[in-house]
Parts: sequence; C-alpha cells; structure tokens
Amino acid sequence: MIPKVTYGSRVRGLLEYLWGPGKAEEHVDPHLVAGYDDVALLAPERRERDGGGWSLEELAARLDAPQIAAGERGVQQYVWQCSLSLPAQEGQLDDATWSRIAGRFVAEMGFTGDAERAGCRWIAVRHGLSAKGNDHVHLVVTLATEDGAPVWLRQDKRRSQQVADLLEDEFGLGKWTPGRSGATKRPELNRPEVDRARRSGQAPDRELLRRQVRAALAGARSEAEWVARMKGAGLLVAPRTSAKEPNQVVGYAVALRPAGAGTPTWYAGRSLDGDLSLPQVRKRWPEVERPSVGQWKAADSTESNLRGEDRMAVWRSSAAALEAISGRLAGVAPDSPQWPAIARASAELLARVAAATEPSGQGPMSRAADALARAAAPSRRAPAPPASSVAQELGRVADALLVAGHARDGGEAAVLLAVVVQAARLVVALAELRAAQQQAHAAGAAAAAAAHLMPLLQSGAQLVDQVQVPNQGGPPQRPVHTVPGPVRPRVDPSVERDPQR
Repeated sequence: MIPKVTYGSRVRGLLEYLWGPGKAEEHVDPHLVAGYDDVALLAPERRERDGGGWSLEELAARLDAPQIAAGERGVQQYVWQCSLSLPAQEGQLDDATWSRIAGRFVAEMGFTGDAERAGCRWIAVRHGLSAKGNDHVHLVVTLATEDGAPVWLRQDKRRSQQVADLLEDEFGLGKWTPGRSGATKRPELNRPEVDRARRSGQAPDRELLRRQVRAALAGARSEAEWVARMKGAGLLVAPRTSAKEPNQVVGYAVALRPAGAGTPTWYAGRSLDGDLSLPQVRKRWPEVERPSVGQWKAADSTESNLRGEDRMAVWRSSAAALEAISGRLAGVAPDSPQWPAIARASAELLARVAAATEPSGQGPMSRAADALARAAAPSRRAPAPPASSVAQELGRVADALLVAGHARDGGEAAVLLAVVVQAARLVVALAELRAAQQQAHAAGAAAAAAAHLMPLLQSGAQLVDQVQVPNQGGPPQRPVHTVPGPVRPRVDPSVERDPQR
C-alpha cells in the first residue's frame, strides 16, 4: 500500500475534485466509505438539476468548522490529504475493507484524538480505479481538533509510510515498496509528466530514461563504458562538475533526443531512481580510475554490424544461458551473500531485454523491469555487493544482447522471443526464491514483476506480437531505440569467461 500526502487550504476545492470527473475521467463512482461521523449523515446528495452534480456545501462546512473555530491560531495549509493506493496486481478491496483500513490509518496517525486531546474531522472517499488501474481511497483531514485547537504535524509523511507498513501486515496486503525497508527510493512521476505521457500516448520520459540508464549498466565493466553505452542508446548525457575541481565529475543528467527543434528535458540520475545516482553507480567499480569531464564528453560507442543470422545465433545462445541460470538459482542458499548481486544483475538484464523488445517503453516487459528494479534496490548506505558467479553470467548475457540489438523484422522477433520467455521464467524463479529469504518488501516487488510476465508465459504463439520491431527510418528519437555499444568478438554467453577481463 502506497501513501501519498499533500496539503491544501480549500476543503471545498478538494471535494469538488474528488466528486468530479478526475483528470482522466476515472472518478466513476465517488462515494464515502468512512468518516469521523456516520457515513449516511456525511454523504453528499446528488442534485436533480444542474447536470446531476453533487451538493458538497454541507460536507465542506462540516469539515471546515474546526478550522473556523481555530481562527488566527489555525494552520494555514489545514487540509491534509492522503491517498492510499494498491498496485494493480493487488486487485480490489470492497468498501467495508477500505472503511476499516481508513479508520485504522487515521487512528494510527493520531488524528482521532485520545483521552487528553479531541480528534480531527475526516472522511475517506473512494471513486473507482486510477488511470493506471490502482484501487485506492482518499483521506481528507482537517488539521484542527473538534475544540478548535490547531494540529501541527511533524514528520507525518514518514509516519504515513510506517503506518502503511503496519496495515499491510494487519490486513494481509502485499509489500510492494522496498523504500520502506531502507532501500534507495524512487522519485514519483509528477502530474505534468503523467499528463504529457497521456496526451502523447507514450511512456513518460523519466520511465524511458530510467530503463535505458539501467540497461546501459548491465554488464558494464567501467564508468566510461557505461557512459558510452548510454550515448549508444541515443541518450543525451551531460556530466555535472565539482565547483572546486572543474575537471572532476560529481553527477550527471540524461535526456531523450527531442523531435525536430524541440528542447530536451534533462533528468539528474538520482531523480530517475535512488540507485542510479552517480555515487551509487560508482560503488560497482571502487578501484577504477574515474574518467574526467573530457572523457565523459568524448565517450562514444560504435553501432554493431552483425548480420541477421549472427543476431539470431546470439539470441539462441542467450536463451540457453538464461535457462541454465534459472536452474542454478535454486542451488543458491536463501542466506547467500550472492543474492544482492544476483538481484541487481537480474534487474539490469531485464531492463536490457525490455530495451531490445519494447523500444516504445510500453509493455509487460518494461513494467516488469521497473518492478524488478525495486526488488533489487540496495540499502542507501550498503557497500557494493560481493562478487557472484551467477551475476557475472547474467552480465555476459546482457553484453551479448547489447551487441545483437533489436529485431529488424518478424522473423528475427520470433527468435528473440526465446530470450523473452527465458527472461520471464528467470524473474518468476527469482520472485519465488526472494520470498524464501523473508524480505517482504523485496519479495513483493519481485512478485509484482513476475505478475506482469505471467501472461506472456501463458499466451503461447501470441507472444511474437509482444516483440516490437522499430521503424528503421531516421535517427533514434523519442521513444528511444536501443543501439548496441562497443562491439566485441561474439562469444557464447554460456561459455565461462575470465572475470578479470
């Protein structure tokens, strides 16, 4: 369950939004499921005239009353709103369950008062699934008690995460947010990004960039190679320098190439995902000399000239290697120190497969790649994970897929399909084994990734349609097409390679 807290100063405006059509016409059945008083007394009535709207005046007046009593002592941003959202794979709850969850949530947050302090007025509104298919409820709380005392909050967003974790256990809900267990956090999309993506019918820029940057890390043996791979994928890359040392790179930003004469929209690495900040990425190569600003700017990659039959040979050997790796996972003990490296390498491998098969950034493989990355999210202060032979094999497969690139036609897509199937089976196996480690949030995120891929494994021949064949005309623009990086001699990924190369 994912809580998202916002603040406002107009109860009536928020109610009009909650009982209105919504940004994407998703508010199909707005209704109260819980509140500080009997829901039957609080619920607004639908007007017979004026287009069938809602009479919100009385409910707004009820919620505003404590703030009016507080007068000048009151909190300026006194409207506290929190959406509690379930991932689509969790399914839907009924109104009665949401009512109990809402009541427990406001009680644990301290809004219902106690023997020494009066409570706040609050309601819980439900109005159908979100645009992304998430079941959710909106909590609206007035930050003033029944006797007119203002309520000043401290660390309420952190507390809301803790309460969500508690209620997941209490109501038997899945744990889908590794950030609550101390892992690096993923910044959320903002409303303008979501609206632009909806208008264009394409994935949001931030999601495309996150996946491409992660795919470039798969199998990379140095910072310079990673930078070259990002540029080879068609991304714009800009290093951020130190104020004291102008030649020292301390951060970076990436952008998609705009169409025509458009202006690129830049995103810092840490704004894509917590583990994609430069300090986190550099933990992979602790003893490697850092490239200078000039080397970052000069980094370039060469496009592969593999023939069609060579690409298909790479995909066949990659599929065989992934099948063997899936079998090896069962032999890795749940408490093995290899798991962090295996989880990270699996997430990067899946990002590479998604880049090769879904260049639009939309599809089950892309969604699974994002979910698996959260399952592999490292602790914010964790050192680089110890070496793992399984992770090294996954890196070699990712290398091979990088060289092969994407399918050029339907015949090649049919061969690449074998890689898709084996990658899906790898994720399903990983989700089952992560659950055995009793790391609830990581296991939940891995299970979410597996849920995206299960339909692929069950749809047989229809899978060929899942592999997208990009238009070969013109340079890569948004959406990004994967272009292979530095070309190395083609090696069967199932053959052991010297890890020191």
